[in-house]
Amino acid sequence: MGTFATKFLILIMMLIGSSAALQATETRVQSMGGVGGFMHDNSNIYLFPASIYRYENQLITELRLKNQVNTFTAGVHLPFGETAVGGIYLNRNLNLPVPRGLTSQVRLDQATDFLVGMKFAENNLGLRISIGLEDADHSAVDSLDFDRQETARYFEFAGGVSSNYYDFGAYFNLPSIEGVTGAVKEKWSGTGFGVSGRFFLGPANGIQYVPLVIIDQISADLEQDTVDSETDFLRVSMGIGFHYQVNANNLVILGVEVFGMESDERNTPGVGKTQTIIRRFPAFYLGGETVYKNWMLLRVGARHALEEIETSFRPAGGRKVKDSRRRANFDLFVGLGIRLGNFQVDFDINDNYLFEGPDFISGQGSDEIDDFVNRLSISYYF
Repeated sequence: MGTFATKFLILIMMLIGSSAALQATETRVQSMGGVGGFMHDNSNIYLFPASIYRYENQLITELRLKNQVNTFTAGVHLPFGETAVGGIYLNRNLNLPVPRGLTSQVRLDQATDFLVGMKFAENNLGLRISIGLEDADHSAVDSLDFDRQETARYFEFAGGVSSNYYDFGAYFNLPSIEGVTGAVKEKWSGTGFGVSGRFFLGPANGIQYVPLVIIDQISADLEQDTVDSETDFLRVSMGIGFHYQVNANNLVILGVEVFGMESDERNTPGVGKTQTIIRRFPAFYLGGETVYKNWMLLRVGARHALEEIETSFRPAGGRKVKDSRRRANFDLFVGLGIRLGNFQVDFDINDNYLFEGPDFISGQGSDEIDDFVNRLSISYYF
C-alpha cells in the first residue's frame, strides 16, 4: 500500500509539475482551434508583457512554415534574482498593414523583443521593447539601371499588469518602410497603439468565464506613385470564453468572439477613399486537451466564423460604391504533444492524414496530402 501511495504521489507531482509545460507554444493554441486568448499561455506574452513572470526557465522555438526560416521564432526566459523574469525573442513575426509594392528587398514583418516581468505586491508588472531594422542597397551597373535604397524600421514599447485573475496590456509603436530610386521616394510611416485586457472569473479548478477585448490601430502617411495618401487600420475583437479545467488531465475551452472587425482604409485627397472591412459576428473557437499518457498529450480543436467582407470606393465629390459578401468558414484541428525529459514537442497535425493515410516511403498520401504536420514547436524547460 505504501508503494502504491508513493507511485500515486509521484504521478500527481508529475502532472502538477508539468502544468508549466502545458502552458506553452503557438502550435498548442493552433491545434486547439485558436483558443489562446481564453487561457494562460505563454504565446500571449506579446499582448500581455507582465505574463512572462509566470514562465521562467524556458527555451521555446516556433517553426511555423516548412523551409521558411524567416517565419521561425526562438525565445528564452531567464530569472533575474527571485522577483523578476527576463526574456528575449528573436525573429518574432509582425502582422502590419504595409501597402504592397513599396519595397522588394526588405519587409517590415519581424522584430526582436526584450521583455521583463517583475513581482509587485499581489500583481506582476511587465515591459517589452521591440525593435526591427532592415536595409538593402542596390548600385547601378549600367546607364539603364538605377541606384536604389530600401529601409525598414520598427520600434514598439509595451507595458502591462497581470495576476492569476486578469491580464492587461498596452503598446505604442512607430513603423516605417521606405524605398528610394534616384529622386523618386516611396514611403509608409506612422504611429500605432493598442490595448488588450481579459479577466478569469471563477475557480481555477472549475469553470472560469473569460471576457476578452483587443484593440489595435495604426495611422500612417503613404507616398506612392507620386501620390500622397492617408491610411488607417483598425482591428477590434470582443469575446467571452469558458475555460473548464475538468480535472488534472483534461481541459476544455469554448471561446465566442461576439464581435470582430478589421478595417483597412486609404484616403487620397482629390482622388477618393477606398476601404475594406471584415466583420465577424460571431466566431466560435473550441479546444480540448487530455493527458493520455504522462508523456503524451492529445488535442483537438475547431473554429467556425461567420464573416462579412465589404469593399468600397468613394471618389472625391462622388457617390460611394461598395461590394459585400458573406461567408462561413469552418476549420478542424488535431494536435499532439510529446514529452521527452525536459523537452516537449507540439505538433499541429495535417488532418488529411486522418482520411488519406500516409505513404511512409514517399512521405505523401495517395492524393498528395503533403507533410504530416502543418507546424510544430519545441520547448525546453530547465
